[in-house]
Amino acid sequence: MATVTPPGRPQGNRVDEAGLTMRQRAVLECIHGSVRDRGYPPSMREIGDAAKLSSTSSVAHQLASLERKGWLLRDPKRPRAYALAPKGLVELGHPHPTPSDPQLEHRAQQAERDAGIAEVPLVGRIAAGPPILATEDVQAVLPMPRQVVGHGDLFALTVTGQSMINAGIHNGDVVTVRKTQAVQNGDVVAALIDGEATIKKLQITKNDVRLMPCNPGFAPIELGPDDVILGKAVAILRSL
Repeated sequence: MATVTPPGRPQGNRVDEAGLTMRQRAVLECIHGSVRDRGYPPSMREIGDAAKLSSTSSVAHQLASLERKGWLLRDPKRPRAYALAPKGLVELGHPHPTPSDPQLEHRAQQAERDAGIAEVPLVGRIAAGPPILATEDVQAVLPMPRQVVGHGDLFALTVTGQSMINAGIHNGDVVTVRKTQAVQNGDVVAALIDGEATIKKLQITKNDVRLMPCNPGFAPIELGPDDVILGKAVAILRSL
């Protein structure tokens, strides 16, 4: 296949007649080969190795780009639930039926069981409104042991500030959060307050719901009608 080579563009960014860069084609081939040979998609690190991408955030960027261009189908609730769209299968010479959403879910579950690892997106910010993580805000994808973080829809946030130090949560820690509205009094939760994510302890009384800091130098936050509980904190990652 001929390749279009704009002057001065790096080799990895050149696009072929299908509109794919070399890295994007390598990503598609890696995904297709893994599903064909193992029955489930590759991990972000496996894709990175195959496409010569240096970080999982670069992989996330390529996956988002391929999805926007219609080459890839993804379930946004599960980081490892993706498959080639019909035109991607045709381009690689394997025009088999595209998997349904339940099949994508099953493949993702198979991958998770096989690896015992959850691929948790580390987000730089969270969009205001419903608890939806924007793909372009994923800074990295962290492999976390399932026996620690459990199952469900997970994401991670980097803690800023000292408001939770008495709960053992320090500035710079990475907190893994399971998205859920089923939280209880005393849970450490992630919440969206005025468009900004925060980690606090939940306090539920007869009169109100508050987010309580675990540092006497900080004041409680009363949860307002526009504020959103994103989920429950389930693990902390810290560099020593």
